[in-house]
Amino acid sequence: MNVAARIRNRIAEYPRTLWLLAVGSFLNIAGMSFLWPLNAIYIHEQLGKPLTVAGIVLLLNSAGSTVGQLTGGFLYDRLGARPVMLTGLFSAAAVIALPAIFGSWPLYVTAMVLFGFCGALAFPAMNALAAKAWPAGGRRAFNFLYVANNLGVAFGTAIGGIIAERSFGFAFLAAATMLFIFGLFAFRFIHDRPGIPVSADAARTLAAPVAPEGSVPWVPIIALFSALCLCWLVYVQWQGVVSVHMKDVGYDLSAYSVLWTLNGLLIFAGQPLLAFAVRHLKSLSSQMAMGAALFAVAFALLLAPSHRYGLFIASMVVLTFGEMFIWPVIPAAVARLSPPSRRGSLQGLIGSGATLGRMLGPLYGGLLYDHFGYPTLMTTSVAVLAVPLISIAVYARTRRGREVVDAGAD
Repeated sequence: MNVAARIRNRIAEYPRTLWLLAVGSFLNIAGMSFLWPLNAIYIHEQLGKPLTVAGIVLLLNSAGSTVGQLTGGFLYDRLGARPVMLTGLFSAAAVIALPAIFGSWPLYVTAMVLFGFCGALAFPAMNALAAKAWPAGGRRAFNFLYVANNLGVAFGTAIGGIIAERSFGFAFLAAATMLFIFGLFAFRFIHDRPGIPVSADAARTLAAPVAPEGSVPWVPIIALFSALCLCWLVYVQWQGVVSVHMKDVGYDLSAYSVLWTLNGLLIFAGQPLLAFAVRHLKSLSSQMAMGAALFAVAFALLLAPSHRYGLFIASMVVLTFGEMFIWPVIPAAVARLSPPSRRGSLQGLIGSGATLGRMLGPLYGGLLYDHFGYPTLMTTSVAVLAVPLISIAVYARTRRGREVVDAGAD
């Protein structure tokens, strides 16, 4: 078989709807990534506010995002993906363009809260639609979107920094433009109604296991919610406190940025190794447990008394493989647990758990770092990761006897 035929076969493995969602995910995350690394700098340097105030604004943005996740999932179950995505994307584009036009501080704060809400509306709809488009895809469907998201992050952060050097206003407009383009893309290609298969791609996999209608299995859902929330609570320390610590021990910001470049490259290039590992860790619960355990190892490495750069590289490599195991698998597990009529709301709920962890993480990290120091924070973080492992064990216990079905979809 020649290379072209192999590529065509590889492309054909994934439903057309999933490819469309992957393109949309790239555009969506790229647009948001124009801003998220720059917000604190913009608030502090351009608007003249202290970093504490910047942290409060970002907290409010995350709170808006949490509400948006829940609302988006609720609306998906009643209206379908298309109206929810279009409303969220066009509203987010309009809102984030306002700070580029008006320099008002109160307007900026209001815009960030609304942007968090509007921008989050589309996420549960996209996850729910991915599960609906490829019921047999399992982890692979969500991993596909996860890789597309990370490519969007790499593109958005790289281009956003270049644009912001010229003007922060241009960065806001660029983000609005990307979201508007995704809105047009969704308007043209996303066609979905509640309860109706999105395409023939879904029809050929309807034999895949799907939770029956009826009551929601709340015990495993809440277990996964808590696991995801606490994993994110710890994970974001790498985005905040670790950068401060590296600067304190003599590394500049470029050395820190290189580690996140490594993160993005590993997520893309490490997929064959991940696929090999998944063939041996066949159940979703074992994959999630591996991810949480790798997180614990990554933060344990940061406890070493040595401040050699190689330790930070090793920690980032382990952390990256940990997230590759756990981030796509939890929404895939929730999709297996979700009755069709609750698919969107439960994806919204689990997405809000991730947002809640990202919201509380900086507060948790800042308090421990300021009052007890870096070693205490790292030690506590390793200990906290025992709770997700217990939660995953609770999920696995509720799924005993059905995990082979879950694995077979992957």
